[in-house]
Amino acid sequence: MSPTLVLVNPAAGGGRAGRFWERLRLQAERLAPLRVVIPGGAEESRRAVRDALAAGCERVVAVGGDGTAHLAANVLLESEAKVTLGIVPAGTGSDLARALGIPRDPSEALRRALLGPPMRLDVGRCEGEAGGFFFINIASAGIGGLVDETVNAIPRRGRTAFLRATLRALRHYRCAPVRVAVDGEAWYEGPLFVLAVANGTTFGKGMRVAPQARPDDGLFDLVLVGEVAGWELIRRLPQLYFGRHLGARPVRYRQAREVRLEPLAALPVFDVDGETYPSGAATFTLLPGALAVAGPPTSPGRRGRESRVSFGVR
Repeated sequence: MSPTLVLVNPAAGGGRAGRFWERLRLQAERLAPLRVVIPGGAEESRRAVRDALAAGCERVVAVGGDGTAHLAANVLLESEAKVTLGIVPAGTGSDLARALGIPRDPSEALRRALLGPPMRLDVGRCEGEAGGFFFINIASAGIGGLVDETVNAIPRRGRTAFLRATLRALRHYRCAPVRVAVDGEAWYEGPLFVLAVANGTTFGKGMRVAPQARPDDGLFDLVLVGEVAGWELIRRLPQLYFGRHLGARPVRYRQAREVRLEPLAALPVFDVDGETYPSGAATFTLLPGALAVAGPPTSPGRRGRESRVSFGVR
Protein backbone atom coordinates (compact mmCIF):
# COMPACT_ATOMS: atom_id res chain seq x y z
CA MET A 1 0.00 0.00 0.00
CA SER A 2 1.34 3.44 -0.92
CA PRO A 3 1.85 5.78 2.05
CA THR A 4 -0.21 8.45 0.20
CA LEU A 5 -3.80 8.19 -1.01
CA VAL A 6 -4.95 10.78 -3.56
CA LEU A 7 -8.72 11.16 -3.51
CA VAL A 8 -9.99 12.90 -6.65
CA ASN A 9 -13.57 14.15 -6.83
CA PRO A 10 -14.09 14.53 -10.60
CA ALA A 11 -17.44 16.28 -10.14
CA ALA A 12 -16.11 19.10 -7.91
CA GLY A 13 -16.30 22.56 -9.40
CA GLY A 14 -18.63 21.37 -12.15
CA GLY A 15 -15.94 18.96 -13.42
CA ARG A 16 -12.97 21.26 -12.83
CA ALA A 17 -11.28 18.89 -10.37
CA GLY A 18 -11.18 16.04 -12.86
CA ARG A 19 -9.54 18.28 -15.45
CA PHE A 20 -7.07 19.57 -12.86
CA TRP A 21 -6.00 16.06 -11.99
CA GLU A 22 -5.38 15.08 -15.61
CA ARG A 23 -2.90 17.96 -15.85
CA LEU A 24 -1.30 17.20 -12.47
CA ARG A 25 -1.10 13.41 -12.57
CA LEU A 26 2.38 13.03 -14.05
CA GLN A 27 3.80 15.69 -11.73
CA ALA A 28 2.24 13.92 -8.73
CA GLU A 29 3.75 10.58 -9.71
CA ARG A 30 7.20 12.18 -9.89
CA LEU A 31 6.85 13.81 -6.46
CA ALA A 32 5.80 10.87 -4.30
CA PRO A 33 4.65 7.23 -4.38
CA LEU A 34 0.88 7.32 -4.32
CA ARG A 35 -2.36 5.49 -4.94
CA VAL A 36 -5.08 7.37 -6.81
CA VAL A 37 -8.81 6.79 -6.30
CA ILE A 38 -11.50 8.48 -8.37
CA PRO A 39 -14.70 7.39 -6.60
CA GLY A 40 -18.22 7.54 -7.91
CA GLY A 41 -19.81 9.19 -4.89
CA ALA A 42 -19.56 10.17 -1.24
CA GLU A 43 -19.93 6.69 0.27
CA GLU A 44 -17.35 5.23 -2.10
CA SER A 45 -15.01 8.10 -1.13
CA ARG A 46 -15.42 7.36 2.58
CA ARG A 47 -14.78 3.67 1.96
CA ALA A 48 -11.61 4.44 0.00
CA VAL A 49 -10.21 6.57 2.84
CA ARG A 50 -11.11 3.97 5.49
CA ASP A 51 -9.49 1.19 3.43
CA ALA A 52 -6.34 3.28 2.97
CA LEU A 53 -6.12 3.95 6.72
CA ALA A 54 -6.51 0.25 7.46
CA ALA A 55 -3.65 -0.47 5.04
CA GLY A 56 -1.28 1.95 6.79
CA CYS A 57 -1.72 5.12 4.75
CA GLU A 58 0.22 8.11 6.14
CA ARG A 59 -1.26 10.95 4.07
CA VAL A 60 -4.58 11.61 2.30
CA VAL A 61 -4.66 14.26 -0.43
CA ALA A 62 -8.09 15.62 -1.37
CA VAL A 63 -8.32 16.98 -4.93
CA GLY A 64 -11.65 18.78 -5.21
CA GLY A 65 -13.73 21.36 -3.41
CA ASP A 66 -14.35 22.16 0.23
CA GLY A 67 -16.76 19.22 0.39
CA THR A 68 -14.05 16.76 -0.66
CA ALA A 69 -11.69 18.00 2.06
CA HIS A 70 -14.58 18.00 4.55
CA LEU A 71 -15.41 14.37 3.77
CA ALA A 72 -11.80 13.20 4.06
CA ALA A 73 -11.25 15.15 7.29
CA ASN A 74 -14.36 13.64 8.88
CA VAL A 75 -13.17 10.09 8.14
CA LEU A 76 -9.71 10.87 9.57
CA LEU A 77 -11.17 12.47 12.70
CA GLU A 78 -13.73 9.72 13.26
CA SER A 79 -10.95 7.13 12.93
CA GLU A 80 -8.63 9.14 15.21
CA ALA A 81 -5.95 8.43 12.64
CA LYS A 82 -2.57 10.16 12.91
CA VAL A 83 -2.59 10.96 9.21
CA THR A 84 -1.88 14.23 7.39
CA LEU A 85 -4.51 15.77 5.14
CA GLY A 86 -3.29 17.51 1.99
CA ILE A 87 -5.60 19.75 -0.03
CA VAL A 88 -5.51 20.63 -3.73
CA PRO A 89 -8.41 23.12 -4.17
CA ALA A 90 -10.38 22.69 -7.40
CA GLY A 91 -13.97 23.32 -6.33
CA THR A 92 -16.54 26.05 -6.72
CA GLY A 93 -15.81 27.89 -3.47
CA SER A 94 -12.45 26.60 -2.17
CA ASP A 95 -12.83 28.77 0.95
CA LEU A 96 -10.82 26.45 3.18
CA ALA A 97 -7.79 26.95 0.91
CA ARG A 98 -8.03 30.70 1.56
CA ALA A 99 -8.04 30.15 5.32
CA LEU A 100 -4.96 27.92 5.13
CA GLY A 101 -3.04 30.06 2.66
CA ILE A 102 -2.86 27.25 0.08
CA PRO A 103 -1.47 28.53 -3.25
CA ARG A 104 -3.94 29.07 -6.07
CA ASP A 105 -1.48 27.63 -8.57
CA PRO A 106 -2.42 23.91 -8.89
CA SER A 107 1.20 22.75 -9.19
CA GLU A 108 2.26 24.61 -6.04
CA ALA A 109 -0.80 23.38 -4.18
CA LEU A 110 0.01 19.80 -5.23
CA ARG A 111 3.62 20.05 -4.02
CA ARG A 112 2.41 21.35 -0.65
CA ALA A 113 -0.25 18.63 -0.36
CA LEU A 114 2.20 15.81 -1.11
CA LEU A 115 5.39 17.06 0.54
CA GLY A 116 4.43 19.73 3.09
CA PRO A 117 5.13 19.01 6.77
CA PRO A 118 2.13 18.41 9.08
CA MET A 119 0.76 21.48 10.85
CA ARG A 120 -1.93 21.43 13.52
CA LEU A 121 -5.35 22.79 12.63
CA ASP A 122 -8.27 23.44 14.99
CA VAL A 123 -11.48 21.58 14.24
CA GLY A 124 -15.13 22.20 15.09
CA ARG A 125 -17.41 19.44 16.33
CA CYS A 126 -21.20 19.73 16.13
CA GLU A 127 -23.58 17.52 18.10
CA GLY A 128 -27.21 17.97 17.13
CA GLU A 129 -30.60 16.34 16.89
CA ALA A 130 -29.69 14.53 13.66
CA GLY A 131 -26.26 13.34 14.82
CA GLY A 132 -22.77 14.80 14.83
CA PHE A 133 -20.10 15.94 12.42
CA PHE A 134 -16.74 17.70 12.30
CA PHE A 135 -16.00 20.86 10.32
CA ILE A 136 -12.73 22.52 9.44
CA ASN A 137 -13.71 25.90 7.99
CA ILE A 138 -17.14 27.30 8.88
CA ALA A 139 -20.51 25.97 9.99
CA SER A 140 -23.44 28.36 9.72
CA ALA A 141 -27.14 28.48 10.51
CA GLY A 142 -29.63 30.66 8.66
CA ILE A 143 -29.48 31.71 5.03
CA GLY A 144 -26.27 29.81 4.23
CA GLY A 145 -28.03 26.48 3.81
CA LEU A 146 -30.36 27.94 1.18
CA VAL A 147 -27.36 29.26 -0.71
CA ASP A 148 -25.67 25.84 -0.64
CA GLU A 149 -28.79 24.07 -1.88
CA THR A 150 -29.04 26.48 -4.81
CA VAL A 151 -25.35 26.15 -5.74
CA ASN A 152 -25.33 22.37 -5.41
CA ALA A 153 -28.26 22.13 -7.83
CA ILE A 154 -26.27 23.87 -10.59
CA PRO A 155 -24.58 21.22 -12.79
CA ARG A 156 -21.97 23.54 -14.31
CA ARG A 157 -20.93 26.32 -11.95
CA GLY A 158 -19.21 29.47 -13.08
CA ARG A 159 -17.34 32.08 -11.09
CA THR A 160 -20.52 33.89 -10.06
CA ALA A 161 -22.44 30.81 -8.86
CA PHE A 162 -22.31 31.72 -5.15
CA LEU A 163 -23.14 35.38 -5.74
CA ARG A 164 -26.15 34.52 -7.88
CA ALA A 165 -27.30 31.91 -5.36
CA THR A 166 -26.94 34.43 -2.53
CA LEU A 167 -29.03 37.03 -4.31
CA ARG A 168 -31.70 34.43 -5.00
CA ALA A 169 -31.71 33.24 -1.37
CA LEU A 170 -32.13 36.84 -0.16
CA ARG A 171 -35.46 36.99 -1.96
CA HIS A 172 -36.79 33.86 -0.24
CA TYR A 173 -35.26 33.64 3.23
CA ARG A 174 -37.27 34.66 6.30
CA CYS A 175 -35.54 35.04 9.66
CA ALA A 176 -36.39 32.49 12.35
CA PRO A 177 -36.25 33.14 16.12
CA VAL A 178 -33.38 31.46 18.01
CA ARG A 179 -31.55 31.44 21.31
CA VAL A 180 -27.75 31.34 21.34
CA ALA A 181 -25.57 30.62 24.39
CA VAL A 182 -21.79 31.08 24.29
CA ASP A 183 -19.41 29.33 26.69
CA GLY A 184 -22.36 28.59 28.99
CA GLU A 185 -23.82 32.13 29.06
CA ALA A 186 -26.84 33.56 27.19
CA TRP A 187 -25.64 35.72 24.31
CA TYR A 188 -28.54 36.36 21.92
CA GLU A 189 -32.28 35.79 21.57
CA GLY A 190 -34.20 37.00 18.55
CA PRO A 191 -34.57 36.64 14.79
CA LEU A 192 -31.63 35.09 12.96
CA PHE A 193 -30.38 35.94 9.50
CA VAL A 194 -27.09 34.06 9.87
CA LEU A 195 -24.86 32.66 12.59
CA ALA A 196 -21.35 31.73 11.41
CA VAL A 197 -19.30 29.51 13.72
CA ALA A 198 -15.97 30.18 12.08
CA ASN A 199 -12.60 28.49 12.22
CA GLY A 200 -11.59 29.99 8.85
CA THR A 201 -12.22 33.42 7.41
CA THR A 202 -14.46 33.04 4.35
CA PHE A 203 -17.48 31.19 3.02
CA GLY A 204 -19.57 31.49 -0.14
CA LYS A 205 -16.50 31.81 -2.40
CA GLY A 206 -14.59 34.59 -0.73
CA MET A 207 -17.14 36.31 1.51
CA ARG A 208 -14.96 37.38 4.48
CA VAL A 209 -17.58 36.71 7.12
CA ALA A 210 -14.99 36.23 9.90
CA PRO A 211 -12.04 38.38 8.81
CA GLN A 212 -10.17 38.05 12.11
CA ALA A 213 -10.44 34.25 12.43
CA ARG A 214 -7.32 32.10 12.65
CA PRO A 215 -7.58 28.33 12.14
CA ASP A 216 -5.03 27.51 14.84
CA ASP A 217 -5.75 29.89 17.74
CA GLY A 218 -7.99 27.58 19.80
CA LEU A 219 -11.08 29.80 19.39
CA PHE A 220 -14.14 30.08 17.19
CA ASP A 221 -14.95 33.48 15.72
CA LEU A 222 -18.73 33.94 15.99
CA VAL A 223 -20.51 36.32 13.64
CA LEU A 224 -24.27 36.71 14.13
CA VAL A 225 -26.58 38.88 12.04
CA GLY A 226 -30.10 39.48 13.32
CA GLU A 227 -33.08 40.62 11.31
CA VAL A 228 -32.24 43.00 8.50
CA ALA A 229 -34.07 44.05 5.33
CA GLY A 230 -33.13 42.30 2.10
CA TRP A 231 -32.38 45.54 0.29
CA GLU A 232 -30.05 46.56 3.13
CA LEU A 233 -28.15 43.27 2.84
CA ILE A 234 -27.71 43.72 -0.89
CA ARG A 235 -26.33 47.19 -0.25
CA ARG A 236 -23.89 45.80 2.33
CA LEU A 237 -22.64 42.83 0.28
CA PRO A 238 -19.43 44.66 -0.73
CA GLN A 239 -18.66 45.14 2.98
CA LEU A 240 -18.98 41.38 3.48
CA TYR A 241 -16.58 40.56 0.65
CA PHE A 242 -14.00 42.96 2.09
CA GLY A 243 -14.60 41.93 5.73
CA ARG A 244 -15.73 45.40 6.83
CA HIS A 245 -19.11 44.47 8.32
CA LEU A 246 -18.27 43.64 11.95
CA GLY A 247 -19.07 47.16 13.13
CA ALA A 248 -22.47 47.28 11.41
CA ARG A 249 -25.49 47.65 13.70
CA PRO A 250 -27.18 44.26 13.01
CA VAL A 251 -23.89 42.33 13.49
CA ARG A 252 -22.66 40.73 16.71
CA TYR A 253 -19.13 39.35 17.01
CA ARG A 254 -17.13 37.52 19.68
CA GLN A 255 -14.78 34.59 20.18
CA ALA A 256 -15.67 31.40 22.03
CA ARG A 257 -14.91 27.73 22.55
CA GLU A 258 -18.50 26.46 22.69
CA VAL A 259 -21.76 27.61 21.11
CA ARG A 260 -25.26 26.32 21.86
CA LEU A 261 -27.95 27.06 19.25
CA GLU A 262 -31.65 26.57 20.07
CA PRO A 263 -34.02 27.33 17.18
CA LEU A 264 -37.50 28.45 18.23
CA ALA A 265 -38.88 27.79 14.73
CA ALA A 266 -37.78 25.81 11.70
CA LEU A 267 -34.40 26.74 10.21
CA PRO A 268 -33.00 25.85 6.78
CA VAL A 269 -30.33 23.17 6.64
CA PHE A 270 -26.94 24.02 8.13
CA ASP A 271 -24.15 25.15 5.81
CA VAL A 272 -21.06 23.12 6.82
CA ASP A 273 -17.86 23.60 4.81
CA GLY A 274 -20.09 24.18 1.78
CA GLU A 275 -22.14 21.03 2.42
CA THR A 276 -25.63 20.77 3.92
CA TYR A 277 -26.67 19.01 7.14
CA PRO A 278 -30.07 18.79 8.89
CA SER A 279 -30.56 21.75 11.23
CA GLY A 280 -32.03 21.95 14.71
CA ALA A 281 -30.77 22.41 18.25
CA ALA A 282 -27.00 21.91 18.23
CA THR A 283 -23.83 22.43 20.24
CA PHE A 284 -20.61 23.48 18.46
CA THR A 285 -17.35 22.73 20.28
CA LEU A 286 -13.81 23.78 19.34
CA LEU A 287 -11.18 21.00 19.31
CA PRO A 288 -7.74 22.69 19.37
CA GLY A 289 -5.11 21.23 17.06
CA ALA A 290 -7.19 18.13 16.31
CA LEU A 291 -6.19 17.68 12.65
CA ALA A 292 -2.82 17.57 10.88
CA VAL A 293 -2.82 19.35 7.51
CA ALA A 294 0.00 19.75 5.01
CA GLY A 295 1.79 23.08 5.37
CA PRO A 296 4.33 24.77 3.07
CA PRO A 297 7.16 22.38 2.09
CA THR A 298 10.41 23.06 3.91
CA SER A 299 12.41 22.07 0.82
CA PRO A 300 11.65 20.11 -2.36
CA GLY A 301 11.33 16.42 -1.73
CA ARG A 302 11.75 16.59 2.07
CA ARG A 303 9.03 16.41 4.71
CA GLY A 304 9.45 18.20 7.99
CA ARG A 305 8.33 17.27 11.47
CA GLU A 306 4.82 17.92 12.64
CA SER A 307 4.49 21.32 14.28
CA ARG A 308 1.89 23.72 15.55
CA VAL A 309 2.71 26.78 13.48
CA SER A 310 0.49 29.77 12.87
CA PHE A 311 -0.93 29.84 9.37
CA GLY A 312 -0.63 33.61 9.48
CA VAL A 313 -3.80 34.13 7.44
CA ARG A 314 -6.21 36.91 8.32
